[in-house]
Amino acid sequence: MFRFIHTADIHLDSPLTGLELYEGAPVEEIRQATRRAFENLVQFAMDEQIDFILIAGDLYDGNWRDFNTGLFFVTQMVKLKEAHIPVYIVSGNHDAASRITQKIPLPANVTIFSTKKPQTIVIEEFAVAIHGQGFIKPAVYDNLSKEYPDPIQGYFNIGLLHTCAEGAEGHEKYAPCSVEELKNKGYDYWALGHVHNRKVLSEDPYILFPGNIQGRHIKECGEKGCTLVTVEDRRVKLAEPINLDIMRWAFCEIDVTNAENEEQILQLVDKAVEDELVKSENRSVAMRLRLSGSCKLNGDISKNPDDWKNNIRARVHDISSGKVWIEKIIFKTTSKISLEEIIKRGDPIGD
Repeated sequence: MFRFIHTADIHLDSPLTGLELYEGAPVEEIRQATRRAFENLVQFAMDEQIDFILIAGDLYDGNWRDFNTGLFFVTQMVKLKEAHIPVYIVSGNHDAASRITQKIPLPANVTIFSTKKPQTIVIEEFAVAIHGQGFIKPAVYDNLSKEYPDPIQGYFNIGLLHTCAEGAEGHEKYAPCSVEELKNKGYDYWALGHVHNRKVLSEDPYILFPGNIQGRHIKECGEKGCTLVTVEDRRVKLAEPINLDIMRWAFCEIDVTNAENEEQILQLVDKAVEDELVKSENRSVAMRLRLSGSCKLNGDISKNPDDWKNNIRARVHDISSGKVWIEKIIFKTTSKISLEEIIKRGDPIGD
């Protein structure tokens, strides 16, 4: 038996975007989010004595602003080296060979696959063959998987690939391929990257995206992390998601139709915040609220939206002890007017 971690789309030092700054916002926590999530991954690998780690592209978020990004990664890899955990990486569109111009020597436990043609790395200890090829440029529209070699008989064969597969909303159609094509390759596991939500395309064999390890904006809501894969007798016994994120994003739709006054609306907000805190398992949450429905207070909300936003933010900060940061508040309320009131108007509409 052996176990490995399949991760992708780490985007080290990628800024979290779309956040409105205001007093009390956890700016430092947000700035360090991708690093802290990656530290969680490394610590989990060491605690669980994982046998090796696969990174299926987009380790970085593009060319480094300075060498600190590379130095941070090397520091984490040295920890894994001391724990005897090798790491195998293919470059994705964000860290293509032509895009990352700065380089730094990597520890001996880190292997980066060729960007010119598919390469096979064999781990004899576990009879594992890993096949992979990285992106040589940011936009690769060829089906890279087509050129991956045949499986090595008697080995557990893994395909490590950065791809859109059959396409996913919001993601560029890089290195496209079909699930059938991947299945027909005869590999035992396909470790994919590029799609930021966890997505299992097949379980026989396993073909999956683990999602990114830290949500970076409101379109990346919910749990984020890696996949822990357990292999017995050359078959995947378990492929389980492991949460690594240090901060969650959440979008909450609140129906205020039946609210009679401001306090009732705020109580509905309280409930939404409390539910998200439970889901987040004590992580910080960046939350977008949308209040909708016909209500008596629509007029006041329309006239004084900033007052309502500030009151809601203050309330949320209080009840969450600063754990929830309101990313944005959207009002989509309408007036609540009864048919009787309209008829009484005595105008053409009433008629």
